[in-house]
Amino acid sequence: MKNNLCLTAAAMAAGLLVGCASGPTQPNAALEEARQLYGRTSTSPAVASTAQVELERARAALARADASWTGEGDTAETNHLAYLAKQLTVVAAEAGAQREAETRVQQASAERERIRADARTTEARAAQAQAASAQANAAAAQQQAQSASQRASQLEQELQQMAARATERGMVLTLQDVLFDVGQATLKPGAERTLERVAELLRHFPERRLLIEGFTDSTGSEGANLELSRRRAEAVQQALVTRGVGRDRIDVAPHGEAYPVANNETPSGRQMNRRVELLFSNEQGQLSEQR
Repeated sequence: MKNNLCLTAAAMAAGLLVGCASGPTQPNAALEEARQLYGRTSTSPAVASTAQVELERARAALARADASWTGEGDTAETNHLAYLAKQLTVVAAEAGAQREAETRVQQASAERERIRADARTTEARAAQAQAASAQANAAAAQQQAQSASQRASQLEQELQQMAARATERGMVLTLQDVLFDVGQATLKPGAERTLERVAELLRHFPERRLLIEGFTDSTGSEGANLELSRRRAEAVQQALVTRGVGRDRIDVAPHGEAYPVANNETPSGRQMNRRVELLFSNEQGQLSEQR
């Protein structure tokens, strides 16, 4: 009997020792909820990178709640500390979200500014390129104008050496009837040198065109004179074509006995009226209107 009492007392003492050495065996719901919330929040890259201070406060509160439960098992104190840990975790999450939003706003603003800066740079470069192009075009136009003016002066000098004259219609070179036999439209050999010089000028100035106008005196019928002036003008045209001038650059206009330059009552006057006139175009290839 005595031995049984001793065994019972020993068992009770052992149970008390075990009870004093371990905390509660059941989990605290509030603490578990706080742990889960903290776990989800702390693994968020946005919170972990922007709300370290707030997250550390939540972790410390959660550690105190965990210590309260595992140490003393005080439900009320643990619930209070768990609630505090959850609130601090929410604060950390909100702070992280706000700072992430602010970062995105800043990034968007910076991107807009970059785009505007790129646009300004592009516009500036386009303006510079346009200005450079305009300057180059102006210089080219000026050079072209100077070149055209020099070429026009050169042609005028060449024609003046051939006894051409400047008129309102343009430069005119007159070929007298000594180039043809009387009443004929066949060029004499003496015309070779003059026509070769004219052809050479037209080859050297391809932008120029030519109007060949034929004239006669008043001897004979009007119809015969018109036909003779046409044949003589065409003979000059063919001579120039043979010398390498494009036919499409040469127009022919017969006038017969019209537009006399002297009195047909005298031999010298009639001789002056029997002529072929070569009218040169301007540098744009434009001929003055025909008579």
